[in-house]
Amino acid sequence: MAREYYDVLGVSEDASQKEIKKAYRKKAKKYHPDSNSDSSDEEKFKKINKAYDVLSDEEKRRKYDRFGKQGVSGNASAGQQRAASHFQDIFEEIFGGGSRRRRQGKDMKINSTISLEEAYNGLEKTVKISRNKRCDACNGSGAENEDTETCSDCSGQGQVRRIERSMFGQRQVLKECTKCKGRGKVPKVKCSDCGGEGVKEVEETISFEIPSGIQDGQRMRLEGKGHENREGLSGDLYVYITIEEHESLERRNSDLYTVKKIGVGDAVLGCKVTVQHPEGELEVSIPQGTQPGQVLRISGKGMPDHYGRGDLYIKIDVSIPKKVSEEEKEIFDGLRSKDASGKKSFFETVKDFID
Repeated sequence: MAREYYDVLGVSEDASQKEIKKAYRKKAKKYHPDSNSDSSDEEKFKKINKAYDVLSDEEKRRKYDRFGKQGVSGNASAGQQRAASHFQDIFEEIFGGGSRRRRQGKDMKINSTISLEEAYNGLEKTVKISRNKRCDACNGSGAENEDTETCSDCSGQGQVRRIERSMFGQRQVLKECTKCKGRGKVPKVKCSDCGGEGVKEVEETISFEIPSGIQDGQRMRLEGKGHENREGLSGDLYVYITIEEHESLERRNSDLYTVKKIGVGDAVLGCKVTVQHPEGELEVSIPQGTQPGQVLRISGKGMPDHYGRGDLYIKIDVSIPKKVSEEEKEIFDGLRSKDASGKKSFFETVKDFID
């Protein structure tokens, strides 16, 4: 397991999200370049941001634990921006402040169920979602004909000053005005289309690609497909994947497992059988003398992964008849006698009788 990011934050590999966030808050406060502290260090702060961006995201954390930095490379810029955003919220909470940065709309979550075959091959999925979009009638202002007036609570500033207590004693902080929601303006008359909210719920059809080899429970992020706010800025849509249970195949990471039942004669002489597979029916050769419970490995016929494909494992279940005819009974009695003599193995004698 990769350790560097855990060491940067000073947490163990099994740390909870609460512990990770607490450690990040402490170190970010200490090393932030604008903290006016003797310990401020821009390079350390960047490393802390990167570590928190990875470890605070469960999907990225799993990839990092398994593959190290290579598993989470390629998203450094977005990750640093997101981590910086995390710190901004924490910094304001500790020291006060009134950042009026433009915030995106709220994120959304949906579940999507697919078959094992679809997970194997990948697919384009189309779904219907309901999300908020900026009201076109009032252009997000919430006011009929976009006719607004100055908010009386904040005098048009969009923020109000409050006295709060914290671990450092009393402090003055700037908070977003709850009446105008930071806009500094309120409707004279509420928009008849959106009721003054500035946004309306709409139904949309969206399509997205599900990659081959996706895992059950994996999360996909669709940027800009979440709720839209009054400013027209959208959050993200998170899609959680559920893979249906297959009737004969079991998935374990990148490998597939199945059980194939054959007769005694087939086990002794060998045969060809077909097994179900995401690509369709797969023909497999059963070698002579296959033992009950023996597992055959078919290389490269498992699920796609970062390294290619896993393997398919077939457990052989030899069907022993519960009832036999008199003729069959004589055959098996003969087999037992020859087997007991030690001259030939059970399978050799069966083969002789069948041949």
